[in-house]
Amino acid sequence: MKWDLIGGGALGLMFTARLLQDGQQVRLWTRTSEQAEQLRQEGLFLVDREGVRQHFTGIHAYAFHEAEHVMKRSEEPIKRLGLFIKQTSFNDTFMTQLAAMPVDTVRSVLCFQNGIGHGEKLKQIFSEKVLAMAVTTEAAKRISHHEVIHTGEGETWLGNPTDPNDHEVLEWCNLFQEAGFQAFVSNNIEDNIYRKLIINAVINPLTALLRLRNGELLHSEKRLQFMREVFEEVIAIYRLQGIPVHADEAWDNLIRVCRATASNTSSMLADVLAERTTEIDAITGQLLRIADAHQYNSPAQRYLYRSIQALDPAFLS
Repeated sequence: MKWDLIGGGALGLMFTARLLQDGQQVRLWTRTSEQAEQLRQEGLFLVDREGVRQHFTGIHAYAFHEAEHVMKRSEEPIKRLGLFIKQTSFNDTFMTQLAAMPVDTVRSVLCFQNGIGHGEKLKQIFSEKVLAMAVTTEAAKRISHHEVIHTGEGETWLGNPTDPNDHEVLEWCNLFQEAGFQAFVSNNIEDNIYRKLIINAVINPLTALLRLRNGELLHSEKRLQFMREVFEEVIAIYRLQGIPVHADEAWDNLIRVCRATASNTSSMLADVLAERTTEIDAITGQLLRIADAHQYNSPAQRYLYRSIQALDPAFLS
């Protein structure tokens, strides 16, 4: 069986390479025809955690905007689809292209996204029962269209919000475990999503604004104070919304993640440095929408949201 993955970024390439290493059949869908062509012609290179460079050839890579035509020629329908794209990719063009695919054969859609809100968009195309979510702390860095470094090992949690016993989620989990990932099925994946959202809502915008690596947030009392202020607002928003949270445990986890990923550049900082649109709307923006619905004043969230938006190239003239 082929596993279809959409996304030629760092995580998409790294997961593709590890699955190929395990002997799995992967069909990779990329944003551009140029990347797909390069992968087909030159193969995919993975540098693992030990610094060993591996080369995979015979890559089945196609530009996603060509999916409708490619699938008409293919005898292998899309059955299990992994979405390794950023929240910023869920635009009107992508959604139209996704809807044009033969979605009636899809058994499972597994979403690897930071933030929240993408599930509601996907329900416009797919049945809710096939939508599963993934939360991962794996880290990777793409250094070219066809080369990726696996920079940090982590855990991957999978689950279907509407069906904790979803057999398809177990199939995904087994796939990742066989490829050497620490993967687990969650009976309450929304808890995992909201736990990671706390981390994303504090580390990502602060590192992007201050131009710091993750661990550098811990290097001064002023930075820690700033982190704590942002964190406390997130916790307050969660409680207003009725989202279960243990503040002390969440804070300790946040500090652990900063230390464990001390040398990492957050995805939001990487986007700012590359002058790309960030995921601030799906992270801080979504928290602000909840806060506004409860008429809760959240000045730190609003400051970060406006500051990161001001760095967005779409707003620069």
